[in-house]
Amino acid sequence: NILRIKVPKNNPKTVTKEDVTILINNCKNMRDKFLIILLFKTGFRIGESLSLWVEDFEISDNSIDLKDRGNLENNSEIKTVFSPRKIFVDQDLMDLLMEYISIYHTEKVNTNHLFIKISGKNMYKAMDYTDVDNLFRRLRRKTGIKVTPHMLRHSNLTILANVMKPEQLQRQAGHSNFYTTMNTYVHPSDKTMQEIRIKMKKNLELM
Repeated sequence: NILRIKVPKNNPKTVTKEDVTILINNCKNMRDKFLIILLFKTGFRIGESLSLWVEDFEISDNSIDLKDRGNLENNSEIKTVFSPRKIFVDQDLMDLLMEYISIYHTEKVNTNHLFIKISGKNMYKAMDYTDVDNLFRRLRRKTGIKVTPHMLRHSNLTILANVMKPEQLQRQAGHSNFYTTMNTYVHPSDKTMQEIRIKMKKNLELM
């Protein structure tokens, strides 16, 4: 009982890049497209995405600095004390950010939240969990693709697990426990292990 580690019963559910593209193409507006792309490219939890402020994006080095600001107007939350973190993204995502801000963050918006409601009586207020749930329900009806925001997170981290060291992936994911990262995403195949063994052959040879 010294170490009680939760081991996932199955590998995390993911979504293909082709399906993500279909989802994006079926969005009705730039905000929804940007949200899906952000989730897929950063691996953020949905609560983390909804808690982002415009000023959390640093254009100079293509980074996002996720902060814990406590209770927020849309009830979004940072899951653990390890969730605040800085991650780096590609230029395409930053270009989309600038396009999104230019369209929606006008002088009528009086919230710092990045994602806002763009219609209805609460227009220009911070987007919330219900808005996101409604978005993914609509996309499921239109495309037949069963996907959740967390599946987009899993997809990102599963891809990165092939190129990042476990400790790097832990930071990217914002996991409090190293073993959560290991047990969820690090599953080298037999082929991978065989290739490593061949590369290490000389290092293990005896005189």
